[in-house]
Amino acid sequence: MKKIILIALGIFLFSSVSALAGTYDLVLVHGLTNKYQWSDSFLDKCLQKYGSGNVYAIYTDNSTRVWTRWINGRKLICCGENNYSAGDDSVATQAVQMRTKTQILQQSYGLSSKIKIIGHSMGGLVSRRYIYNNPNTVAGLVTLGTPHQGSPLAYEGSWVSFFVGATAAVNNLKPSWVQGTFNKSYPAPGPMASGGKMYTIRGDGDGWDCWGWAGELSIGWTLLSTVHWTDSDGAVPKDASQISGATAVATFSSYDHKELVTKSAVADKALQYLSPN
Repeated sequence: MKKIILIALGIFLFSSVSALAGTYDLVLVHGLTNKYQWSDSFLDKCLQKYGSGNVYAIYTDNSTRVWTRWINGRKLICCGENNYSAGDDSVATQAVQMRTKTQILQQSYGLSSKIKIIGHSMGGLVSRRYIYNNPNTVAGLVTLGTPHQGSPLAYEGSWVSFFVGATAAVNNLKPSWVQGTFNKSYPAPGPMASGGKMYTIRGDGDGWDCWGWAGELSIGWTLLSTVHWTDSDGAVPKDASQISGATAVATFSSYDHKELVTKSAVADKALQYLSPN
């Protein structure tokens, strides 16, 4: 009788593991200083697709506090502090912070061993570095308005001053660093899990339609168009949001850099390329 029970238990466990094999949870990674935060409508789309408890937001700061939010009855699991101290360090440091938090979430909060990622702005660069630091663990990455070629605004004092205390992060957004150092050392897409692919989505704000948090995207759009002669989403030139090794899947011609994380249509598009299976 005992032997029969053990065999039955083994079959059950094997079936359970097999059912989970090939499934992925979704991790969201914000941008520079977390100024542009995921809206409830964006998060709701992610939770509808992945289900309650299968979407995680990581904030790249020194905090390892795990907490939850409930959106329309579905649970979002977060690690770190959702404030403007997150995302103010270098790409390398943020990638290490991201690894620390994924380990905590995997060990104690159900995060799958292989994940899929949506990264906004600098969060896309952090995610690319994370892929190299943790080979074969990322099965899909979509970047939203990520400066894969850098942004000239990182040289502009009138724009950089908005991100006081984020010198290391801003330095890692300069085209000279991204193109000359980062992309050469960490070309896209990196050592992703088998079958994993990388996709890019970009915005395209237009003049005073760009605003942002406190008018900084209006300043950014003006500087990029009049000084650097390039169209943009108010923070990142359109062409800089793309990179060899990734597939460009969408341009949102009426959305600025902030709206890439607040509009549910952007989440819908990203999720088309990030199936939970």
